[in-house]
Amino acid sequence: MSVLNHFLRSLIDWVFRRRSVGASLIKVGVPLYALVLASLTIGITVPTKDGPFIFSWDTSGGAAALSWGVFIVATTIVLTGLLLVIRDVRRENREKVVVIEARGLRDWQGEPLEKAVPISVRGRRDAFVVDVRQGLVDGQIVSPERALQKLAGVPDDISRRTDGIDRADVSFVLGGLAPVPLLFLLGVIVDDEHRTLFMDWDRKAHVWRPLNEDDDGRRFDVAGLGDVAAGTSRIALCISASYDVLDADVRLVEPTAPIVRMDLQDRSTASHWSDAKQQQLTQQFLDTVMALSRQGVTEIALFLAAPASLSLRLGTVYDRRNLPGVTVNQFEQADARKFPWAVRMPVAGLGAAQLVQR
Repeated sequence: MSVLNHFLRSLIDWVFRRRSVGASLIKVGVPLYALVLASLTIGITVPTKDGPFIFSWDTSGGAAALSWGVFIVATTIVLTGLLLVIRDVRRENREKVVVIEARGLRDWQGEPLEKAVPISVRGRRDAFVVDVRQGLVDGQIVSPERALQKLAGVPDDISRRTDGIDRADVSFVLGGLAPVPLLFLLGVIVDDEHRTLFMDWDRKAHVWRPLNEDDDGRRFDVAGLGDVAAGTSRIALCISASYDVLDADVRLVEPTAPIVRMDLQDRSTASHWSDAKQQQLTQQFLDTVMALSRQGVTEIALFLAAPASLSLRLGTVYDRRNLPGVTVNQFEQADARKFPWAVRMPVAGLGAAQLVQR
């Protein structure tokens, strides 16, 4: 079944792939040659009982000039198309798509993200996996410091793969299944200075999918922003985009920090499959963080319950220089502390990510 799904998805990608102007010109020009061939002198003799039946068609004379004109037009169109195809091939060979997959499930049996990248994304694929499963015990990360060590090498991997390539010729594809702080950190590392396609794992269909559904118009409801007193340096920002972030759980690790909430309307674990919607949610997140910064907040404790693709996207847009420091907390339902560890992001002057254990 997985083979059939992959075949059907590849077929759909091919049918709806980005159209080549050069190929379209060739498709227009080649049929014109049929008109030229039709202008040749044609003679057919069919034997019958009453003698041969002769059919003859000669378009010489005045029609010959027209035939030559059609031939010249067809040749010009086809040659132009070939030149454009050659240009596109050279451009595609020059462009590079860096595919980064964060793998944090203990028994991962799904296909690699690289194989699911749509054919419409042009460029040579250069994929690598950030595997943080070494710190897993019974599906739970008990050694987050080992995961941070894995992520610490990602900037060098990216630099090595993009060295000597024009920035305009580099794009990224991001996806993964890993703890939220690690996904957010990966987003911060990649940032939003390149074209980036976000993909997510469909747990029902067991395939990687782009975010290609329609925007349902649902957004975050923001509460508590106006209650932050002037001069407050630290706040707890709770974002419920899939599951609920409960104030009672947050108070276990942030007993005094004012709480600002961003709750997605009609949220569920499947309310994130629109790229346009995620862009708007991301803008709401940035607007809220910037508003907090203007109120004097210098440190944000982020409690984020969101799908992997949105967690990655929020990390990519978090400005390293101009926004407050941010610590992203990891939720563990079975732990009495609920948030046993967190990661301080390398922003606001912090040179490297730091682990916060409780």
